[in-house]
Amino acid sequence: MYPKSSVTRFGHVVEWSLALGLRRSARGAMFVLLLAGGGCLHSHRAALERVPLVPAGERPLARRLAGADLVVTATLAKTERDWRYEEPCGVLRSLMYGCADIPKAYQATLRRGGETWPVFYFKLGDLPHPAVGDSAVWLLRQGAVFHLLECAQRSGMTSAYCSYDLAYVVESDDDVLPAATWQEVSELLRNLGQPSVPNP
Repeated sequence: MYPKSSVTRFGHVVEWSLALGLRRSARGAMFVLLLAGGGCLHSHRAALERVPLVPAGERPLARRLAGADLVVTATLAKTERDWRYEEPCGVLRSLMYGCADIPKAYQATLRRGGETWPVFYFKLGDLPHPAVGDSAVWLLRQGAVFHLLECAQRSGMTSAYCSYDLAYVVESDDDVLPAATWQEVSELLRNLGQPSVPNP
């Protein structure tokens, strides 16, 4: 695992962003997400039930793997900030509290050979990771990434609908593992029956 001092702690940021988006979404969108979430929970249940069967020292990693929708070894080939997925910082908030605690949204591309995977992640400030060129084992989860800028703009309008994209999300620095751990990870994935993209 990367040293904690050099990796952005962005797990709580993702949870905060997704929760904020859910509160602002319409009931119809919530219903769709609940149906999609129900399918994900069902697909992970068997893997979660196998976690107690692995050695005790491997269970924390096994638990994270059991909750992942896709595990892949790849390099972060491209990343760019996308303001559409960030909560705007108004003048009043800026004056009273500042904007440093608002997470920044990034769209990124993971690449391995000719294959690519688009992902989202969120982080506070300008900490160095994840960064272009980082090669790692990525534990990806599918989730709704809300257009928080649009949500804020619509809050004073009659429609409360907030659009979103379903995408792979890196939820935590604990889901970015050193590439050298792939053999251990792939063995755990086989034991859990979880999806992965095999190394060539």
